[in-house]
Amino acid sequence: MSTESGLPHEMPRSATGTDPQHLLMTLLGDYWRGNAEPIPSPALVELLGEFGTTESSARQAIHRLTQRGLLESSKRGRSTFYARSHSTSVATAERLRRAMGFGVGYPEWDGRWTVVVFSVPESQRDVRRLLRNGLRERGFALLQEAVWVTPHDRGTEAVELLDKLQVTTGSVMRSELIERPGSTAGLGEPFEIDTLESEYRQFIADYENEVGPAAEGLLGPAEALLLRTRLTGRWLGFRFLDPELPRALLPEEWPRDRAREIFVRIYDSLGAPAESRFGQILARHDPRLAELTSHHVSSDGHR
Repeated sequence: MSTESGLPHEMPRSATGTDPQHLLMTLLGDYWRGNAEPIPSPALVELLGEFGTTESSARQAIHRLTQRGLLESSKRGRSTFYARSHSTSVATAERLRRAMGFGVGYPEWDGRWTVVVFSVPESQRDVRRLLRNGLRERGFALLQEAVWVTPHDRGTEAVELLDKLQVTTGSVMRSELIERPGSTAGLGEPFEIDTLESEYRQFIADYENEVGPAAEGLLGPAEALLLRTRLTGRWLGFRFLDPELPRALLPEEWPRDRAREIFVRIYDSLGAPAESRFGQILARHDPRLAELTSHHVSSDGHR
């Protein structure tokens, strides 16, 4: 069966997708979508064990997710069960929706940049740190000391951040770059495009040869669940690395399109067998639960 912010709690993030907390939330988001039925603790431990997570690490991850409010525990006799809260389910669905749409096309650009300039004294370095982190989260990059830029129209968001942190010595502008003959400086350099390009090319090298076996149904359910989940973790990581610059600011042979094509082909091809493995593990603890599983498809999928 296939289905298709301000978050109330911080979602665990991982650039590689190997963190047990991240793995578990990814698994539940993909194969337990919109499902309020609680899952027995041993089943969650076994799911994480598929990825090499030890029992103690799995139980620790479940405990921490419960402390963060991302999971809710309940008791039936001496057994403990876990379910996602409604707010967590909504946030996870939105996160997955954005991840599936990531890399589709390029933003339109009017040639103008949003520029933030500020001066925060050393005595308020905590405020300065929060401001820098907030700007990075909003797609800004450091051009020069205390000068941050993005080609996206994020002026309103930048002003809100300055106001929230009570930084009165900051200014936000929408500006155009005046080209200088002979100048080698460019506003694309702060976004570390070369490093990002290498990450995409490594992703392609790591997964390109998996497209054929996945599309031809040559992987068993256990292999499918492992590959699909690890692939998803890697792809989700690009959302935090890629500022999604306009096409005009990127090299001609930009590899993201090919990387996304590989991701979609494998992700959609392995949905059914991966769901089957997820259901097999749940069934060992409660056969009824296997009937409630589902799997997500990409925004490019046809089902």
